[in-house]
Amino acid sequence: MIKKLLCILLSSVLFLCTFSACGDDDDVSLVMPISSDPLCLDPQIAETLTAKTIINNCFEGLVRLDKEYKVVSGVAESWTVSSNGLEYTFKLREDTNWQLLKTYKDVLDDENYMENFKTQVTAHDFEFGLKRAVDKITDSPDADKLYCIKNAQKIHNGEADKSTLGVKATDDSTLVITLERPDPDFLRILTLPLCMPCNEEFFKATHAKYGLELKYTFCNGPFYLGRWTVDHSLVIYRNEGYKGNEKVKPTAVYFNINKEEESVISKLKQNDYHSAYISDSAKFTLEDTKMNFAVSKNSVYGIAFNCKDTFLSNENLRKALVMLTKTEGIETPHQAIDTAKGIIPEACRYANSTYRQAAGNLTVPKYDEVAALELWNNGLKEIEKESATIKIICPQEYLGIIQGIIQNWQRVLSTSIVAKVEAVSAETLKDSVRNGKYQLAVTEITANSSTAFDMLKIFTTENSKNIFGYSSPEFDGLLEKIIRTSAGAVILTDIKKAEQMLLDSAVFLPLHNHGDYFVFSSEAENIYASPVFESICFISGGLS
Repeated sequence: MIKKLLCILLSSVLFLCTFSACGDDDDVSLVMPISSDPLCLDPQIAETLTAKTIINNCFEGLVRLDKEYKVVSGVAESWTVSSNGLEYTFKLREDTNWQLLKTYKDVLDDENYMENFKTQVTAHDFEFGLKRAVDKITDSPDADKLYCIKNAQKIHNGEADKSTLGVKATDDSTLVITLERPDPDFLRILTLPLCMPCNEEFFKATHAKYGLELKYTFCNGPFYLGRWTVDHSLVIYRNEGYKGNEKVKPTAVYFNINKEEESVISKLKQNDYHSAYISDSAKFTLEDTKMNFAVSKNSVYGIAFNCKDTFLSNENLRKALVMLTKTEGIETPHQAIDTAKGIIPEACRYANSTYRQAAGNLTVPKYDEVAALELWNNGLKEIEKESATIKIICPQEYLGIIQGIIQNWQRVLSTSIVAKVEAVSAETLKDSVRNGKYQLAVTEITANSSTAFDMLKIFTTENSKNIFGYSSPEFDGLLEKIIRTSAGAVILTDIKKAEQMLLDSAVFLPLHNHGDYFVFSSEAENIYASPVFESICFISGGLS
Protein backbone atom coordinates (compact mmCIF):
# COMPACT_ATOMS: atom_id res chain seq x y z
CA MET A 1 0.00 0.00 0.00
CA ILE A 2 2.85 2.38 0.92
CA LYS A 3 4.55 1.58 -2.38
CA LYS A 4 1.37 2.38 -4.31
CA LEU A 5 0.89 5.72 -2.47
CA LEU A 6 4.52 6.63 -3.16
CA CYS A 7 4.04 5.91 -6.89
CA ILE A 8 0.98 8.15 -7.01
CA LEU A 9 2.81 10.93 -5.12
CA LEU A 10 5.79 10.79 -7.49
CA SER A 11 3.48 10.78 -10.48
CA SER A 12 1.67 13.84 -9.14
CA VAL A 13 4.95 15.69 -8.51
CA LEU A 14 6.12 14.88 -12.05
CA PHE A 15 2.79 16.10 -13.41
CA LEU A 16 3.10 19.45 -11.60
CA CYS A 17 6.70 19.95 -12.65
CA THR A 18 5.96 19.20 -16.28
CA PHE A 19 2.76 21.20 -16.38
CA SER A 20 4.46 24.30 -15.00
CA ALA A 21 6.53 24.46 -18.18
CA CYS A 22 3.58 24.60 -20.56
CA GLY A 23 4.55 28.02 -21.79
CA ASP A 24 7.63 26.61 -23.55
CA ASP A 25 6.90 25.49 -27.10
CA ASP A 26 9.43 22.66 -26.71
CA ASP A 27 8.03 21.48 -23.37
CA VAL A 28 4.26 21.08 -23.59
CA SER A 29 2.25 18.52 -21.66
CA LEU A 30 -1.36 17.60 -22.43
CA VAL A 31 -3.87 15.96 -20.12
CA MET A 32 -6.89 13.82 -20.97
CA PRO A 33 -9.20 11.86 -18.65
CA ILE A 34 -9.93 8.18 -19.22
CA SER A 35 -12.56 6.10 -17.43
CA SER A 36 -10.32 3.15 -16.51
CA ASP A 37 -6.99 1.45 -17.08
CA PRO A 38 -6.58 -0.30 -20.41
CA LEU A 39 -6.98 -4.04 -20.06
CA CYS A 40 -4.04 -4.66 -22.34
CA LEU A 41 -1.81 -2.68 -24.70
CA ASP A 42 -1.13 -5.58 -27.05
CA PRO A 43 -2.14 -4.07 -30.44
CA GLN A 44 -3.18 -7.41 -31.92
CA ILE A 45 -5.88 -7.99 -29.29
CA ALA A 46 -6.76 -4.51 -27.99
CA GLU A 47 -10.50 -3.82 -27.80
CA THR A 48 -11.16 -0.89 -25.46
CA LEU A 49 -11.27 2.75 -26.46
CA THR A 50 -8.52 3.65 -23.98
CA ALA A 51 -6.22 0.90 -25.22
CA LYS A 52 -6.67 1.87 -28.86
CA THR A 53 -6.03 5.55 -28.11
CA ILE A 54 -2.74 4.81 -26.36
CA ILE A 55 -1.68 2.23 -28.96
CA ASN A 56 -2.32 4.60 -31.87
CA ASN A 57 -0.03 7.15 -30.25
CA CYS A 58 2.68 4.74 -29.10
CA PHE A 59 2.88 2.52 -32.18
CA GLU A 60 3.42 3.30 -35.84
CA GLY A 61 2.06 1.04 -38.58
CA LEU A 62 3.08 0.77 -42.21
CA VAL A 63 0.64 3.63 -42.88
CA ARG A 64 -1.41 5.96 -40.74
CA LEU A 65 -4.37 8.33 -41.01
CA ASP A 66 -3.85 12.07 -41.07
CA LYS A 67 -6.31 14.61 -39.69
CA GLU A 68 -8.28 14.48 -42.96
CA TYR A 69 -8.60 10.67 -42.54
CA LYS A 70 -6.39 10.12 -45.55
CA VAL A 71 -3.88 7.26 -45.61
CA VAL A 72 -0.31 8.59 -45.40
CA SER A 73 3.14 7.11 -44.84
CA GLY A 74 4.02 5.54 -41.52
CA VAL A 75 7.02 3.26 -41.18
CA ALA A 76 6.60 2.58 -44.90
CA GLU A 77 7.98 5.53 -46.82
CA SER A 78 6.40 4.28 -50.07
CA TRP A 79 4.39 1.43 -51.54
CA THR A 80 3.26 0.05 -54.87
CA VAL A 81 0.24 -2.03 -55.80
CA SER A 82 0.19 -4.54 -58.65
CA SER A 83 -2.15 -3.93 -61.58
CA ASN A 84 -4.53 -6.68 -60.40
CA GLY A 85 -4.70 -5.19 -56.90
CA LEU A 86 -3.40 -8.37 -55.25
CA GLU A 87 0.20 -7.53 -54.33
CA TYR A 88 1.30 -4.65 -52.12
CA THR A 89 5.02 -3.95 -51.80
CA PHE A 90 6.06 -1.64 -48.98
CA LYS A 91 9.47 0.02 -48.71
CA LEU A 92 10.24 0.81 -45.07
CA ARG A 93 12.27 3.64 -43.65
CA GLU A 94 15.60 2.46 -42.29
CA ASP A 95 15.79 5.05 -39.50
CA THR A 96 12.81 4.00 -37.35
CA ASN A 97 13.47 2.29 -34.04
CA TRP A 98 11.90 0.61 -31.05
CA GLN A 99 12.18 2.64 -27.84
CA LEU A 100 14.37 0.88 -25.27
CA LEU A 101 13.60 1.57 -21.60
CA LYS A 102 15.46 0.80 -18.41
CA THR A 103 12.42 -1.14 -17.22
CA TYR A 104 13.22 -3.85 -19.79
CA LYS A 105 16.10 -5.07 -17.66
CA ASP A 106 13.72 -7.52 -15.96
CA VAL A 107 12.41 -8.74 -19.32
CA LEU A 108 15.39 -9.10 -21.65
CA ASP A 109 17.95 -11.70 -20.56
CA ASP A 110 20.97 -9.56 -21.29
CA GLU A 111 22.78 -7.24 -18.90
CA ASN A 112 23.96 -5.16 -21.85
CA TYR A 113 20.67 -5.09 -23.77
CA MET A 114 20.82 -1.30 -24.16
CA GLU A 115 23.88 -1.78 -26.38
CA ASN A 116 23.15 -5.21 -27.87
CA PHE A 117 19.44 -5.13 -28.74
CA LYS A 118 18.78 -4.33 -32.40
CA THR A 119 16.18 -1.58 -32.29
CA GLN A 120 15.53 -0.97 -35.99
CA VAL A 121 11.88 -1.54 -36.93
CA THR A 122 12.02 -4.00 -39.81
CA ALA A 123 9.70 -5.70 -42.26
CA HIS A 124 10.11 -8.84 -40.13
CA ASP A 125 8.34 -7.02 -37.25
CA PHE A 126 5.33 -6.43 -39.48
CA GLU A 127 5.37 -9.98 -40.79
CA PHE A 128 5.40 -11.33 -37.23
CA GLY A 129 2.67 -8.91 -36.11
CA LEU A 130 0.31 -9.78 -38.96
CA LYS A 131 0.87 -13.49 -38.45
CA ARG A 132 0.02 -13.06 -34.77
CA ALA A 133 -3.13 -11.15 -35.74
CA VAL A 134 -4.57 -14.05 -37.76
CA ASP A 135 -3.23 -16.86 -35.58
CA LYS A 136 -6.08 -18.79 -33.98
CA ILE A 137 -4.13 -18.85 -30.69
CA THR A 138 -4.03 -15.04 -30.53
CA ASP A 139 -7.84 -14.90 -30.80
CA SER A 140 -7.83 -11.35 -32.12
CA PRO A 141 -11.35 -9.84 -32.13
CA ASP A 142 -10.60 -8.10 -35.44
CA ALA A 143 -8.90 -10.96 -37.29
CA ASP A 144 -11.62 -11.15 -39.94
CA LYS A 145 -10.59 -7.70 -41.19
CA LEU A 146 -7.50 -9.40 -42.61
CA TYR A 147 -9.29 -12.24 -44.39
CA CYS A 148 -8.51 -10.60 -47.72
CA ILE A 149 -4.83 -11.58 -47.19
CA LYS A 150 -3.89 -14.90 -48.77
CA ASN A 151 -4.62 -17.83 -46.43
CA ALA A 152 -5.58 -15.55 -43.50
CA GLN A 153 -9.00 -17.09 -43.05
CA LYS A 154 -7.66 -20.65 -43.24
CA ILE A 155 -5.03 -19.83 -40.62
CA HIS A 156 -7.56 -18.21 -38.32
CA ASN A 157 -9.83 -21.25 -38.67
CA GLY A 158 -6.97 -23.59 -37.81
CA GLU A 159 -6.92 -25.05 -41.33
CA ALA A 160 -3.45 -23.80 -42.31
CA ASP A 161 -0.17 -22.92 -40.66
CA LYS A 162 0.56 -19.24 -40.11
CA SER A 163 3.75 -19.64 -42.17
CA THR A 164 1.51 -19.78 -45.26
CA LEU A 165 0.13 -16.24 -44.73
CA GLY A 166 0.58 -14.01 -47.75
CA VAL A 167 2.97 -11.69 -45.89
CA LYS A 168 6.72 -11.86 -46.54
CA ALA A 169 9.66 -9.74 -45.44
CA THR A 170 12.02 -10.12 -48.39
CA ASP A 171 14.64 -8.09 -46.48
CA ASP A 172 14.71 -5.73 -43.48
CA SER A 173 13.21 -2.88 -45.50
CA THR A 174 10.80 -4.63 -47.88
CA LEU A 175 7.45 -6.19 -47.04
CA VAL A 176 5.26 -7.90 -49.63
CA ILE A 177 1.61 -8.61 -48.84
CA THR A 178 -0.35 -10.83 -51.21
CA LEU A 179 -4.15 -10.76 -51.12
CA GLU A 180 -6.71 -13.45 -51.92
CA ARG A 181 -8.85 -10.82 -53.60
CA PRO A 182 -8.64 -7.05 -54.16
CA ASP A 183 -9.95 -4.89 -51.32
CA PRO A 184 -10.15 -1.10 -51.84
CA ASP A 185 -10.30 -0.67 -48.04
CA PHE A 186 -7.07 -2.57 -47.37
CA LEU A 187 -4.75 0.40 -46.83
CA ARG A 188 -7.12 1.93 -44.28
CA ILE A 189 -7.31 -1.42 -42.47
CA LEU A 190 -3.50 -1.36 -42.18
CA THR A 191 -3.79 1.79 -40.03
CA LEU A 192 -5.64 -0.14 -37.29
CA PRO A 193 -3.94 -1.38 -34.08
CA LEU A 194 -4.39 -4.94 -35.36
CA CYS A 195 -1.71 -4.28 -37.99
CA MET A 196 0.97 -2.70 -35.82
CA PRO A 197 4.46 -4.27 -35.82
CA CYS A 198 5.53 -6.70 -33.11
CA ASN A 199 9.19 -7.42 -32.35
CA GLU A 200 9.44 -11.20 -32.10
CA GLU A 201 12.43 -11.22 -29.75
CA PHE A 202 10.80 -8.87 -27.27
CA PHE A 203 7.42 -10.59 -27.55
CA LYS A 204 8.88 -13.98 -26.68
CA ALA A 205 10.84 -12.48 -23.78
CA THR A 206 7.58 -11.36 -22.13
CA HIS A 207 6.39 -14.97 -21.75
CA ALA A 208 2.73 -14.29 -22.67
CA LYS A 209 2.57 -10.99 -20.75
CA TYR A 210 2.98 -8.72 -23.77
CA GLY A 211 1.22 -5.40 -23.22
CA LEU A 212 -0.04 -6.21 -19.73
CA GLU A 213 2.34 -3.87 -17.87
CA LEU A 214 4.73 -1.03 -18.62
CA LYS A 215 7.77 -3.29 -18.77
CA TYR A 216 6.01 -5.62 -21.24
CA THR A 217 5.04 -2.85 -23.69
CA PHE A 218 7.42 -2.13 -26.57
CA CYS A 219 6.72 1.03 -28.60
CA ASN A 220 7.87 2.35 -31.98
CA GLY A 221 5.55 5.34 -32.43
CA PRO A 222 5.69 9.11 -31.90
CA PHE A 223 5.28 8.48 -28.16
CA TYR A 224 6.23 5.67 -25.82
CA LEU A 225 4.60 4.48 -22.62
CA GLY A 226 6.78 5.71 -19.78
CA ARG A 227 4.59 5.45 -16.70
CA TRP A 228 1.61 3.32 -15.70
CA THR A 229 0.24 3.76 -12.20
CA VAL A 230 -2.72 1.40 -11.87
CA ASP A 231 -6.04 3.06 -10.99
CA HIS A 232 -4.45 6.48 -11.31
CA SER A 233 -2.80 7.42 -14.61
CA LEU A 234 -0.72 6.51 -17.63
CA VAL A 235 1.85 8.82 -19.19
CA ILE A 236 3.22 8.67 -22.71
CA TYR A 237 6.36 10.65 -23.57
CA ARG A 238 7.64 12.11 -26.79
CA ASN A 239 9.88 9.70 -28.67
CA GLU A 240 12.87 11.90 -29.46
CA GLY A 241 14.07 9.40 -32.04
CA TYR A 242 10.78 9.25 -33.95
CA LYS A 243 11.10 9.59 -37.71
CA GLY A 244 7.91 10.44 -39.55
CA ASN A 245 6.16 13.02 -41.67
CA GLU A 246 5.16 15.09 -38.62
CA LYS A 247 7.18 16.47 -35.77
CA VAL A 248 6.10 15.27 -32.34
CA LYS A 249 5.21 18.43 -30.43
CA PRO A 250 4.01 17.46 -26.93
CA THR A 251 6.62 16.43 -24.40
CA ALA A 252 4.09 14.18 -22.70
CA VAL A 253 0.43 13.25 -22.60
CA TYR A 254 -1.14 12.33 -19.26
CA PHE A 255 -4.14 10.01 -19.19
CA ASN A 256 -5.69 10.52 -15.77
CA ILE A 257 -8.38 8.10 -14.62
CA ASN A 258 -11.61 9.91 -13.83
CA LYS A 259 -14.97 8.12 -13.99
CA GLU A 260 -17.11 11.11 -12.98
CA GLU A 261 -18.30 13.25 -15.89
CA GLU A 262 -19.20 16.12 -13.57
CA SER A 263 -15.58 16.21 -12.41
CA VAL A 264 -14.35 15.98 -16.00
CA ILE A 265 -16.47 18.98 -17.00
CA SER A 266 -15.20 20.98 -14.03
CA LYS A 267 -11.57 20.25 -14.86
CA LEU A 268 -12.12 21.12 -18.51
CA LYS A 269 -13.47 24.52 -17.50
CA GLN A 270 -10.40 25.05 -15.31
CA ASN A 271 -8.06 23.96 -18.15
CA ASP A 272 -6.79 21.08 -16.01
CA TYR A 273 -7.85 18.81 -18.87
CA HIS A 274 -7.13 19.70 -22.47
CA SER A 275 -9.44 17.22 -24.17
CA ALA A 276 -12.08 14.65 -23.25
CA TYR A 277 -14.87 12.43 -24.53
CA ILE A 278 -18.22 13.79 -23.33
CA SER A 279 -21.87 12.85 -23.60
CA ASP A 280 -24.67 14.69 -25.45
CA SER A 281 -25.97 16.22 -22.24
CA ALA A 282 -22.53 17.35 -21.10
CA LYS A 283 -21.91 18.99 -24.45
CA PHE A 284 -24.86 21.32 -23.95
CA THR A 285 -23.52 22.46 -20.57
CA LEU A 286 -20.33 23.63 -22.30
CA GLU A 287 -21.84 25.39 -25.31
CA ASP A 288 -21.46 28.85 -23.76
CA THR A 289 -17.74 28.34 -23.12
CA LYS A 290 -14.85 29.02 -25.46
CA MET A 291 -14.19 25.31 -25.90
CA ASN A 292 -14.11 23.63 -29.28
CA PHE A 293 -15.96 20.46 -30.19
CA ALA A 294 -15.52 17.62 -32.63
CA VAL A 295 -18.53 15.47 -33.37
CA SER A 296 -18.63 11.96 -34.72
CA LYS A 297 -21.92 10.89 -36.31
CA ASN A 298 -21.36 7.42 -34.95
CA SER A 299 -24.91 6.66 -33.78
CA VAL A 300 -28.25 6.28 -35.51
CA TYR A 301 -31.50 6.57 -33.56
CA GLY A 302 -34.41 4.74 -35.06
CA ILE A 303 -37.31 2.39 -34.47
CA ALA A 304 -36.14 -1.12 -33.60
CA PHE A 305 -38.55 -4.00 -34.22
CA ASN A 306 -38.40 -7.04 -31.95
CA CYS A 307 -38.54 -9.82 -34.52
CA LYS A 308 -39.29 -12.41 -31.81
CA ASP A 309 -42.48 -10.66 -30.68
CA THR A 310 -45.80 -12.46 -31.22
CA PHE A 311 -46.96 -9.86 -33.72
CA LEU A 312 -43.73 -8.41 -35.05
CA SER A 313 -42.20 -11.76 -35.88
CA ASN A 314 -44.39 -11.41 -38.97
CA GLU A 315 -42.49 -9.49 -41.64
CA ASN A 316 -45.64 -8.23 -43.37
CA LEU A 317 -46.81 -6.51 -40.18
CA ARG A 318 -43.41 -4.89 -39.70
CA LYS A 319 -43.30 -3.73 -43.32
CA ALA A 320 -46.79 -2.25 -43.09
CA LEU A 321 -45.81 -0.10 -40.10
CA VAL A 322 -42.67 1.11 -41.88
CA MET A 323 -44.69 2.03 -44.99
CA LEU A 324 -47.05 4.06 -42.80
CA THR A 325 -44.23 6.05 -41.18
CA LYS A 326 -43.46 9.37 -42.82
CA THR A 327 -39.75 9.92 -42.19
CA GLU A 328 -39.35 12.92 -44.48
CA GLY A 329 -39.70 16.21 -42.66
CA ILE A 330 -39.90 14.53 -39.29
CA GLU A 331 -39.02 16.77 -36.35
CA THR A 332 -35.38 16.63 -35.20
CA PRO A 333 -35.05 16.42 -31.39
CA HIS A 334 -32.70 18.85 -29.68
CA GLN A 335 -30.01 16.24 -29.02
CA ALA A 336 -30.11 14.82 -32.56
CA ILE A 337 -27.82 16.17 -35.28
CA ASP A 338 -29.82 15.65 -38.46
CA THR A 339 -31.86 13.13 -40.45
CA ALA A 340 -30.31 9.69 -40.89
CA LYS A 341 -29.62 8.53 -44.44
CA GLY A 342 -29.02 4.89 -43.61
CA ILE A 343 -28.52 2.28 -40.92
CA ILE A 344 -24.72 2.36 -40.97
CA PRO A 345 -23.63 5.55 -39.13
CA GLU A 346 -22.18 8.32 -41.25
CA ALA A 347 -18.87 8.33 -39.37
CA CYS A 348 -17.98 4.91 -40.78
CA ARG A 349 -15.37 4.84 -43.51
CA TYR A 350 -14.72 2.95 -46.71
CA ALA A 351 -11.35 3.39 -48.43
CA ASN A 352 -10.63 7.15 -48.73
CA SER A 353 -14.14 8.47 -48.06
CA THR A 354 -17.04 7.98 -45.71
CA TYR A 355 -19.06 4.84 -46.34
CA ARG A 356 -22.15 6.96 -46.98
CA GLN A 357 -20.38 8.98 -49.67
CA ALA A 358 -19.08 5.81 -51.31
CA ALA A 359 -22.32 3.79 -51.13
CA GLY A 360 -24.96 6.50 -51.38
CA ASN A 361 -28.13 6.74 -49.32
CA LEU A 362 -30.53 3.90 -48.61
CA THR A 363 -33.86 3.68 -50.42
CA VAL A 364 -36.52 4.14 -47.76
CA PRO A 365 -39.77 2.20 -48.48
CA LYS A 366 -42.23 4.55 -50.17
CA TYR A 367 -45.12 5.79 -48.03
CA ASP A 368 -48.14 3.88 -49.37
CA GLU A 369 -51.36 3.52 -47.37
CA VAL A 370 -53.02 1.10 -49.80
CA ALA A 371 -50.05 -1.27 -50.01
CA ALA A 372 -49.48 -1.04 -46.26
CA LEU A 373 -53.07 -1.94 -45.45
CA GLU A 374 -52.86 -4.98 -47.71
CA LEU A 375 -49.63 -6.13 -46.06
CA TRP A 376 -51.17 -5.58 -42.62
CA ASN A 377 -54.25 -7.64 -43.38
CA ASN A 378 -52.18 -10.43 -44.90
CA GLY A 379 -49.92 -10.44 -41.85
CA LEU A 380 -52.85 -10.73 -39.46
CA LYS A 381 -54.21 -13.68 -41.46
CA GLU A 382 -50.81 -15.38 -41.34
CA ILE A 383 -50.67 -15.23 -37.55
CA GLU A 384 -54.41 -15.88 -37.26
CA LYS A 385 -55.24 -12.65 -35.45
CA GLU A 386 -57.90 -10.00 -36.06
CA SER A 387 -55.92 -7.16 -34.55
CA ALA A 388 -52.50 -6.40 -33.10
CA THR A 389 -51.57 -4.67 -29.86
CA ILE A 390 -48.40 -2.61 -30.27
CA LYS A 391 -46.41 -0.68 -27.68
CA ILE A 392 -43.44 1.55 -28.37
CA ILE A 393 -40.99 2.66 -25.70
CA CYS A 394 -38.87 5.71 -26.37
CA PRO A 395 -36.79 8.48 -24.76
CA GLN A 396 -38.76 11.50 -23.54
CA GLU A 397 -37.50 13.70 -26.39
CA TYR A 398 -39.07 11.32 -28.95
CA LEU A 399 -42.49 11.11 -27.27
CA GLY A 400 -44.21 13.73 -29.43
CA ILE A 401 -42.71 12.32 -32.63
CA ILE A 402 -43.86 8.77 -31.89
CA GLN A 403 -47.33 9.94 -30.83
CA GLY A 404 -47.74 11.50 -34.27
CA ILE A 405 -46.53 8.31 -35.97
CA ILE A 406 -48.92 5.97 -34.15
CA GLN A 407 -51.85 8.32 -34.67
CA ASN A 408 -51.31 7.86 -38.38
CA TRP A 409 -51.08 4.08 -37.96
CA GLN A 410 -54.39 4.07 -36.13
CA ARG A 411 -56.02 6.31 -38.72
CA VAL A 412 -55.14 3.94 -41.56
CA LEU A 413 -55.40 0.58 -39.79
CA SER A 414 -58.45 1.50 -37.73
CA THR A 415 -59.56 -1.07 -35.16
CA SER A 416 -57.07 -3.70 -36.36
CA ILE A 417 -54.35 -2.03 -34.30
CA VAL A 418 -54.13 -0.89 -30.70
CA ALA A 419 -51.00 1.20 -30.39
CA LYS A 420 -49.53 3.21 -27.54
CA VAL A 421 -46.24 4.83 -26.64
CA GLU A 422 -44.45 5.15 -23.32
CA ALA A 423 -41.54 7.45 -22.57
CA VAL A 424 -39.01 5.74 -20.29
CA SER A 425 -35.70 6.63 -18.73
CA ALA A 426 -32.48 5.96 -20.60
CA GLU A 427 -31.58 3.17 -18.19
CA THR A 428 -34.97 1.47 -18.52
CA LEU A 429 -34.84 1.75 -22.30
CA LYS A 430 -31.35 0.27 -22.45
CA ASP A 431 -32.23 -2.64 -20.17
CA SER A 432 -35.48 -3.41 -21.99
CA VAL A 433 -33.81 -3.44 -25.39
CA ARG A 434 -30.79 -5.42 -24.24
CA ASN A 435 -32.99 -8.09 -22.66
CA GLY A 436 -35.43 -8.24 -25.58
CA LYS A 437 -38.33 -7.08 -23.40
CA TYR A 438 -39.91 -4.73 -25.90
CA GLN A 439 -42.01 -4.76 -29.06
CA LEU A 440 -40.88 -1.51 -30.65
CA ALA A 441 -38.27 0.82 -29.24
CA VAL A 442 -36.70 4.08 -30.31
CA THR A 443 -33.11 3.27 -29.59
CA GLU A 444 -29.61 3.81 -30.90
CA ILE A 445 -27.13 1.66 -32.73
CA THR A 446 -23.57 2.89 -32.33
CA ALA A 447 -20.44 2.21 -34.33
CA ASN A 448 -17.43 1.27 -32.22
CA SER A 449 -15.34 0.78 -35.34
CA SER A 450 -14.77 2.98 -38.35
CA THR A 451 -15.16 -0.06 -40.62
CA ALA A 452 -18.63 0.05 -42.18
CA PHE A 453 -18.98 -3.73 -42.41
CA ASP A 454 -18.59 -4.11 -38.62
CA MET A 455 -21.92 -2.36 -38.08
CA LEU A 456 -23.78 -5.08 -39.99
CA LYS A 457 -22.43 -7.86 -37.76
CA ILE A 458 -24.78 -6.95 -34.91
CA PHE A 459 -27.74 -8.07 -37.01
CA THR A 460 -26.46 -11.62 -37.59
CA THR A 461 -28.27 -14.54 -35.96
CA GLU A 462 -25.57 -15.58 -33.49
CA ASN A 463 -24.25 -12.15 -32.55
CA SER A 464 -24.59 -11.42 -28.83
CA LYS A 465 -25.33 -7.75 -29.64
CA ASN A 466 -28.33 -8.62 -31.84
CA ILE A 467 -31.03 -6.76 -29.90
CA PHE A 468 -33.57 -7.22 -32.70
CA GLY A 469 -34.12 -10.96 -32.51
CA TYR A 470 -33.51 -10.91 -36.26
CA SER A 471 -32.52 -14.17 -37.90
CA SER A 472 -32.13 -14.45 -41.65
CA PRO A 473 -30.10 -17.15 -43.41
CA GLU A 474 -30.03 -14.90 -46.49
CA PHE A 475 -28.59 -11.96 -44.55
CA ASP A 476 -26.10 -14.15 -42.67
CA GLY A 477 -25.04 -15.73 -45.95
CA LEU A 478 -24.48 -12.36 -47.60
CA LEU A 479 -22.22 -11.25 -44.75
CA GLU A 480 -20.27 -14.50 -45.02
CA LYS A 481 -19.85 -13.82 -48.75
CA ILE A 482 -18.51 -10.33 -48.02
CA ILE A 483 -15.95 -11.74 -45.58
CA ARG A 484 -14.91 -14.75 -47.64
CA THR A 485 -15.24 -14.03 -51.34
CA SER A 486 -16.37 -10.49 -52.25
CA ALA A 487 -13.67 -8.58 -54.08
CA GLY A 488 -13.00 -5.08 -55.39
CA ALA A 489 -16.02 -2.87 -55.98
CA VAL A 490 -18.34 -5.83 -55.23
CA ILE A 491 -17.47 -5.47 -51.53
CA LEU A 492 -19.07 -2.04 -51.36
CA THR A 493 -22.05 -3.21 -53.43
CA ASP A 494 -22.65 -6.19 -51.14
CA ILE A 495 -22.35 -4.11 -47.95
CA LYS A 496 -24.99 -1.70 -49.21
CA LYS A 497 -27.14 -4.65 -50.33
CA ALA A 498 -27.02 -6.08 -46.80
CA GLU A 499 -27.87 -2.69 -45.31
CA GLN A 500 -30.82 -2.31 -47.68
CA MET A 501 -31.99 -5.83 -46.80
CA LEU A 502 -32.34 -4.81 -43.14
CA LEU A 503 -34.45 -1.80 -44.09
CA ASP A 504 -36.60 -3.76 -46.53
CA SER A 505 -37.20 -6.44 -43.89
CA ALA A 506 -38.30 -3.75 -41.41
CA VAL A 507 -35.76 -4.64 -38.74
CA PHE A 508 -34.64 -1.09 -37.98
CA LEU A 509 -36.05 2.16 -39.36
CA PRO A 510 -33.40 4.92 -39.10
CA LEU A 511 -34.64 8.34 -38.00
CA HIS A 512 -31.83 10.62 -36.87
CA ASN A 513 -28.08 10.85 -36.62
CA HIS A 514 -26.72 11.27 -33.12
CA GLY A 515 -23.10 11.41 -32.13
CA ASP A 516 -20.39 11.43 -29.55
CA TYR A 517 -18.49 14.58 -28.81
CA PHE A 518 -14.85 15.26 -28.16
CA VAL A 519 -14.12 18.57 -26.50
CA PHE A 520 -10.94 20.64 -26.52
CA SER A 521 -10.16 23.23 -23.88
CA SER A 522 -9.85 26.83 -25.01
CA GLU A 523 -6.05 26.65 -25.09
CA ALA A 524 -5.63 23.22 -26.76
CA GLU A 525 -4.90 23.03 -30.48
CA ASN A 526 -4.09 20.54 -33.25
CA ILE A 527 -5.41 17.46 -31.45
CA TYR A 528 -7.57 15.36 -33.73
CA ALA A 529 -9.78 12.31 -33.43
CA SER A 530 -10.27 9.29 -35.68
CA PRO A 531 -13.63 8.92 -37.52
CA VAL A 532 -15.65 7.22 -34.79
CA PHE A 533 -13.32 8.38 -32.00
CA GLU A 534 -11.58 5.00 -31.66
CA SER A 535 -8.49 7.02 -30.86
CA ILE A 536 -7.16 10.53 -30.46
CA CYS A 537 -3.96 11.71 -32.15
CA PHE A 538 -1.71 13.98 -30.08
CA ILE A 539 1.32 14.11 -32.38
CA SER A 540 0.76 17.76 -33.37
CA GLY A 541 -1.02 18.83 -30.19
CA GLY A 542 -0.09 22.04 -28.45
CA LEU A 543 -1.26 24.89 -26.23
CA SER A 544 -2.00 28.39 -27.44
